Amino acid sequence: MKKRYLQFLLSASGAGTAWMGRNEYQQYKALLDPDRVDRTGRLGAMLATKDFTPDQVGYGVYPSIRLIHLIFGNIGEQKIGEIFNDPEMQQLLKELGTHENHQNVGDKEQKYWQSKWNDESHPGRKLMAGLGAAFDGNSRAFIQKSAAELREKLS
Repeated sequence: MKKRYLQFLLSASGAGTAWMGRNEYQQYKALLDPDRVDRTGRLGAMLATKDFTPDQVGYGVYPSIRLIHLIFGNIGEQKIGEIFNDPEMQQLLKELGTHENHQNVGDKEQKYWQSKWNDESHPGRKLMAGLGAAFDGNSRAFIQKSAAELREKLS
């Protein structure tokens, strides 16, 4: 029994590593050749947030989107890239990285996922929309500010 459990864990970790490696490779390719990326998807959202400075909201949003893509890939991405490429959102991403400004961005993102939750009938996409809708603007602000601080320390 113990041996089967260990084999299962090894297989699962191998599959997870392959999945995340695939997603990391998609990010790498998107960053190398952004003109070939669908701007409406999660990779489009990643590209829309990549060029902000450490004092701006977008600086913390970028690693958050990358992590979400690393874990989930393109599953349930809907058209999230449209939100981050929107001129109004781009202005919000340029704001100073205060909790309030992060929360404004987070509120807009949560609102988007709530609308998808209400509109979606496909179980997988509805599940992902529900996950996105579950994080309010305050939670997103905390995550994004923490991501910005970690990113700054690591650079």
